[in-house]
Amino acid sequence: MFPPSTNLPPCMIPPHFLFGHIPHVFANDPDGDKFRSIFVDQANEAGISTFWFGNKPCVSVLKAEHVRTCFRNSIERPGNTSFAKHFKKCIGEESILMMEGGKMDREKWRHHRNLIKSGFTKKSVDNMANKVWEMANNIASSILRECAKNNSDANQGDNNTYRADGEDIFKWVTLDVFGKVALNYSFGCTDTLSTTPLAHSLNYTVEDSSARMKVANLLNPLFQFYWFPTRRNRDYKYHSQNVHGLIREICRQRVKEIEDQNNGLGGSSNDGAGDADHGVSKNGDLLTSLLKSKMQSQDTKLDDDSHGETIQMLMTLFFAGYDTSSILLSMAMWSIATNPAIQQECSEEAKRASSTISSSPPLNNCSVEQKKSLHEDSSQWESRLAYCQAVILETSRLHPPVYSNCRAFDKDVKMDGSTIPRRTRVYLPIALIHADERNFARPTEFLPERWVRRDPITREWIPRDYETEEPKQFVDDDPTYLPPGNPRNLFIFSDGARKCPGYRLALQESTVIFACIVRDLTVDVREGFVMQKRKKFALAPPVEMPLIFRKRE
Repeated sequence: MFPPSTNLPPCMIPPHFLFGHIPHVFANDPDGDKFRSIFVDQANEAGISTFWFGNKPCVSVLKAEHVRTCFRNSIERPGNTSFAKHFKKCIGEESILMMEGGKMDREKWRHHRNLIKSGFTKKSVDNMANKVWEMANNIASSILRECAKNNSDANQGDNNTYRADGEDIFKWVTLDVFGKVALNYSFGCTDTLSTTPLAHSLNYTVEDSSARMKVANLLNPLFQFYWFPTRRNRDYKYHSQNVHGLIREICRQRVKEIEDQNNGLGGSSNDGAGDADHGVSKNGDLLTSLLKSKMQSQDTKLDDDSHGETIQMLMTLFFAGYDTSSILLSMAMWSIATNPAIQQECSEEAKRASSTISSSPPLNNCSVEQKKSLHEDSSQWESRLAYCQAVILETSRLHPPVYSNCRAFDKDVKMDGSTIPRRTRVYLPIALIHADERNFARPTEFLPERWVRRDPITREWIPRDYETEEPKQFVDDDPTYLPPGNPRNLFIFSDGARKCPGYRLALQESTVIFACIVRDLTVDVREGFVMQKRKKFALAPPVEMPLIFRKRE
């Protein structure tokens, strides 16, 4: 497999003559023995293992420091030709996700990345918080309304409850957040607790691509060829045109407003948008930011033909964040439903964050600084929802939606005495990396406290500092001591130059939605429900994950 001089461990599992160890890599159960046998059981003491991906020898690593080396020493991500054509159909051939980052497309990749990053600065994301807070409160209010409706229904067997599939609930709110933040457009899913027509088209483009990329469908021509006159292909074309038509129309409106502002005319144009809510927000949106950056970088006007690149950027952001956010929220709800004490702590913090409070108890008659509620200043979500964010981080550690990644180096790289030859595909099993005791203490336990601690004065939850806090001298004396988690060992958003540019928004969105729901509602799962994850584009909960919501007393 590899020359002895590399000091890489040989794989002792016989490969398939054609597929190598691909059946193990794409095993349906990512927590099962087949998946672990390659990446854990075969690994040496440094967490390095080898395997065959078809006829190509590959390497896998488990130690966080090795993962960081991979992410930070290479931006090149080898593509998969079986999946590439479906990604291209969904998000566009010029999407940044389709660029491997090699010598052929590195400059183009940097151009696209810089444009996208311009819309996700900390200040920009803080300005998005009010829209996320609005949608989060909207979904909580709609569920409360359904609970009250069921309570008044004499024929309802289970009073004052609302039952729904977890992934559906969080797809609705994620769709609405994307609409508001990216386009300042209301899809209306959180109002109706349903997938509205345009939202259905957006969802369909993602779900259809995921279905076509399933291993079981890779040799099925009805899934692989878009020119066949099938119902699936007709539906895909219809929904894709719906989505692209909507974004293109909103692009025209945004360009007109930017030009009016540059010409000193001001105002906003809502022509063709349906109502004022679909117009341009005074606070701006991601689309406006992208268009302004493009106009500045190109120093020219944008015509209708130039909107294709912008549409692909927005579809890329939606594709990358939609499924992952809804899955993460579903898993977070399941985690607290099975941990009532943690759920109660989250609820209490969310209630405090929704109220104006003193930042510290009165001392010697000194004046006390008041902390605004998130209703007044949503941008303070991170300091006011520290414990809720810790639950989201811990959920992402144990149940990362993006369960793997890969890189390729353009030079030989040494790791713990082994040499990984240039051009070798390095596989990064994120879910197993997060569950490795070399990276996290008590790795299989759900412990939000690894990320936060109580402030000794205010008794509020505050983030733990891995660099300065860890009292290593006390570990042996206190067996219950839990060292702080190292955030650099979390790879849910990748790392290095290809780190997800929208990671701040993803954390904000997940934390705020989670907090608003647990503030107003208790969450349970159906008795006897067994969590069995399934693989699609991301690592998802079962097809049906019934959640039971009740008004919190």
